[in-house]
Amino acid sequence: MLAPPVLDNFILYFPGTTNQPKPKYLCDMSLEPASYITPTTNLTSKLKTVEVLEYFMYSAQVYIGMQEWEKARECLENAITFPMRGDAQVSRIMVEAYKRWVLVGVLLEGKQIPLPKWTSGIAAKQYHLLGKAYEVVAHLFESSTASRLKAEVDAGRNIWVSDANLGLMRVVLAASQKFQIKNLGKVYTKISIPEVHSQTQSAETGSKLPNAQAVETLVRAMIGSNELRATLSNASPPILTFASTGPVLSEGEMKRELAAATQRILALNSEIKKTDRVLTHDKDYIKHYQKQLKDKSNAEKGGVSSDLIMDFKDDDEEDLMAAGY
Repeated sequence: MLAPPVLDNFILYFPGTTNQPKPKYLCDMSLEPASYITPTTNLTSKLKTVEVLEYFMYSAQVYIGMQEWEKARECLENAITFPMRGDAQVSRIMVEAYKRWVLVGVLLEGKQIPLPKWTSGIAAKQYHLLGKAYEVVAHLFESSTASRLKAEVDAGRNIWVSDANLGLMRVVLAASQKFQIKNLGKVYTKISIPEVHSQTQSAETGSKLPNAQAVETLVRAMIGSNELRATLSNASPPILTFASTGPVLSEGEMKRELAAATQRILALNSEIKKTDRVLTHDKDYIKHYQKQLKDKSNAEKGGVSSDLIMDFKDDDEEDLMAAGY
């Protein structure tokens, strides 16, 4: 695929960012992209809010298709925490991103993960209201039985179909027994496959797998894909032994990991400093931050109506520079 190498790059600013210094010579090869990729040079157009949100959503969709859950969560997080203007309501894109974010969080953590602390208070209220069905599924995934989870997912089928999330919901169901098996490692250091069979259920069927052999096949697949840090003996019956720690790197592997991390940090360091400097002195950013504090205070006092949800329209002519993002 051609998309991942592009999507994997860090985003430090968008074209049209305010307070960028004007270069003396556009042909200077040392210029940062934000210095010359501007509407003035015709190398970009004015970005609309919806275009940025769509980028994050489409990126997340690519990663979801690849089952790169951590990267998908990061993209969706960028959408749901996108700055809001004053007391404006969240867009439909942000709400749809939240629904997927809940499910991706379940696939990563086995439970509903908390919203980032920098999420707008008004947005958080609306997410909890409009994404309630997804939050219920996340809660049942963590705390209820596989059969109860299946029943809830079956009952909400029309919702998942309407939101184009039925496929992702099926992945969640398939992950339920895997998390049950991993959670056994919190109780046991060793356990036989017949015992794993008796203590876990498939949320895809709402019952136990047909036999211990099916559980053994699932466990071996989890170990092979590094979803489960454990070993399986060749005894009869097979014994599952959970690893007490993560994989141990050799000295050479550790040095290579540290060297790679150092290079990534050095490559980003100068850009981060420039971005921080721009934000610190940007009047629009300061004004936005003040509004965020006010929004948080107001959100703690009142509720949210689903009738207030706002759509971004294709003819929205406001760009990021004018909006102060």
